[in-house]
Amino acid sequence: MSHNSGNQAPFAIAILGAGGISNAHSAAVKDSGDTLRISCVIDTNKENARKLADEHGAAAFDSAQQFFDAVDAGEATVDGIVICTPPTVRIEPIRAALERGIPVLTEKPVAMNAEDASRVAEIAAAHPDTLFGVAYCHRFAPPIIAMKQLVAEGKIGRLTRFENTFAFYHPPMAERWMSDPAVSGGGSFIDTGCHSLDLFRYLVGPAEVVGSVFDNDWSGRGESSATVLVKASDGPHAGVAGVILAGWLEPERFTVGLVGTNGSLHYDYMKPTELIYRPGIGEPELIKVESHEVRFSRQLIHFARAARGDAPRGDLADARDGLGAAEAVDRAARAAKII
Repeated sequence: MSHNSGNQAPFAIAILGAGGISNAHSAAVKDSGDTLRISCVIDTNKENARKLADEHGAAAFDSAQQFFDAVDAGEATVDGIVICTPPTVRIEPIRAALERGIPVLTEKPVAMNAEDASRVAEIAAAHPDTLFGVAYCHRFAPPIIAMKQLVAEGKIGRLTRFENTFAFYHPPMAERWMSDPAVSGGGSFIDTGCHSLDLFRYLVGPAEVVGSVFDNDWSGRGESSATVLVKASDGPHAGVAGVILAGWLEPERFTVGLVGTNGSLHYDYMKPTELIYRPGIGEPELIKVESHEVRFSRQLIHFARAARGDAPRGDLADARDGLGAAEAVDRAARAAKII
């Protein structure tokens, strides 16, 4: 593993898994100017690995083992690794990277179930000096950061409710690995609902699942729709309710809302620069914000800075945050009534 001597040198990232989500990280690297670069791409699909590697002038590897062997031999240059594989095959690469002192940012969810997430948390805890983060990128969306700050300032009074919908209409999900419980761990709720659970944790506090209803339109696959009620189990907002909606067979809605005793804040991802404040009495106020679309680049740059010790680790979701979301997903699945 190479360590850059100064902050002027681009942070060298390895991408493990050159599928769909890797494109978001690839674009984030390009948006970073000369702050980041992709030095290695690893995927068992050789064509995907070489295509992404060629875009960035990076080295391509056919397996994680081949990559880590190259690291051990001093033949691969890397300052951190971003893991974009399906959840079923993340644990061993995470272990291998952390054992070598390579900072890790793994895509969400951290694992396919709470048991595996607990194993990841144990591995991360055994290597406390090496950064481990979970890519809950909405923590880096400017409107979400603004909402958190406005609540802290008392803009909406005492917080009483969190409302979040991440849903869209995409029937082909029935054939993709994300709806195969043997690979993903579930369906729509583990896919997008884990983001919602982390948003609740970030804005409100740890989530305790109160009840859930899942709808399954696809035989043998994960749920196509989920409705989950949570409440904050601890912290300054303990007892605050959260309503989380997720789905793959619904009209497109990507919204986050916070309701308080003196007003509410509402953000619609389809109107990316507009945060709406509604007072209890009076006219709504439009608060201009920077678009959520910068969240991947902001997250990746922060990961690089935190890995170098130039930024606080705490802004990234960590293994405990990942475990918290995984435990809540499991509880929601157990409590669900399939209709």
